Amino acid sequence: MRFVMGCALAVVASALSSPAAHAEPTPACAESANGYTAEWQASWSIYQAEQRNSSDSRSVLEADLPITIAAAPEKVWTVYSDIRNDIGRHPFLKDVVTHRTCDEDGIQVIDFTALEDIPMGPVTFPGHTQAQQRIHAAEHYYTSDSWDVPDIITHQRITFTDNGDGTTTVDERLTFLADPALIQFTADNGTASHRAYQLALKRDIENGVL
Repeated sequence: MRFVMGCALAVVASALSSPAAHAEPTPACAESANGYTAEWQASWSIYQAEQRNSSDSRSVLEADLPITIAAAPEKVWTVYSDIRNDIGRHPFLKDVVTHRTCDEDGIQVIDFTALEDIPMGPVTFPGHTQAQQRIHAAEHYYTSDSWDVPDIITHQRITFTDNGDGTTTVDERLTFLADPALIQFTADNGTASHRAYQLALKRDIENGVL
């Protein structure tokens, strides 16, 4: 499946000799204003409020999706951690619109909107999933959280294991939160779509397409 709009750190010569120069550094951020930014900001505010709600009545389902890829960990990590590689491989995903990218103490934080066509019975719903990805490059794992209507949250933690034989095992741990009437549908669709793009990434990595 939370919005802290920042700006780039301004550095002036006079600050170098002042006590403020020794304060905690401000994250270096790049903003990308676009037509979806206001929607992302409003949705992320809802997400943040829900994270503080101790009486949340939504149901929770979890899934663990390991997959082994015949490629070195560095190669698999580079492909997997770039969300744009999911486009054309994730069955719902049509595009990714990035709003902000920050480097915070070695962690890359990316705020984005995933534009999706979600099948719902005989119709397709044009979904806008609001998300944040946090890439821990030094530790070779990343996490992401997403929010979508109607009040659906998905947490992800993706880890990479070097098997020592030229293969890498990727484990996606997914947690879905949704209304009790929607939780099974949400988890089934979410798990199936993640498995589909896992298999597509595996195919294209092993065939040298990525």
